[in-house]
Amino acid sequence: MAREPGGGSPKYQRLADALRARIESGEFPVGSKLPTERALVEEYAPISQGTVRQAIAALRDEGLLESRVGSGVYVRSWRPIVRNALKRLSVEQWGEGRSVWDLDIEDRRVEPQDIQIEQLPASADIARALGIEEAAPVWRRNRRYAVDGALVLRSTAYIPDDLASGTRITQVDTGAGGTYARLADAGHAPASFREELRCRMPSAAEVADLELQPSTPVVELTRYASDASDRVVEVNRMILDASRYLLVYDFPA
Repeated sequence: MAREPGGGSPKYQRLADALRARIESGEFPVGSKLPTERALVEEYAPISQGTVRQAIAALRDEGLLESRVGSGVYVRSWRPIVRNALKRLSVEQWGEGRSVWDLDIEDRRVEPQDIQIEQLPASADIARALGIEEAAPVWRRNRRYAVDGALVLRSTAYIPDDLASGTRITQVDTGAGGTYARLADAGHAPASFREELRCRMPSAAEVADLELQPSTPVVELTRYASDASDRVVEVNRMILDASRYLLVYDFPA
């Protein structure tokens, strides 16, 4: 017997709502294969195959489904990366030689890719953010990250030359605790952070860079790290695949 999606909204949206409810109820568990388009047309008749495709596309854009070439459509098995900003940036984390990624990924595999480290003149906006003269030298650490083989993040950090030169910040491997530990070694340990977030649709270059699914938004996150004298010692601009992250902020009462 056909299951009739509720009325009111467009047919494809009603079908998407019905399929979402079945996924959330566990009828279609994580990792399971969805019925074929033809089977869904028969089950929800009278609807067209185009309506089914629109409904599946909507759920795919939400991150609930994924298409596998030559195999079909599956309930997405991705476990969100839980990014707890306050915990990952605490001095107890990087100050003890741990990576800020350790809290995000738990037992998962993280892989930095496309690592680019170079000295260049600061652009006007980076110079303003760091409080230095335009075209003053800065070090840029630009890399992309994959978790469990899936691209999730592009990170581009800028550090003033006088803080980076002669340290492992200019090398691929910054050592235990990363950039913040090396800044601490130089007497400029981060004492406070500011993060600015904006959710938007990606540019064509970002879609290609992170291999994003169609219509997947990104989170543009800019982090400013300041030392005890309120000097900005790092600006890090990140592009996150929004479908792969859960952003968590814990605040004391």
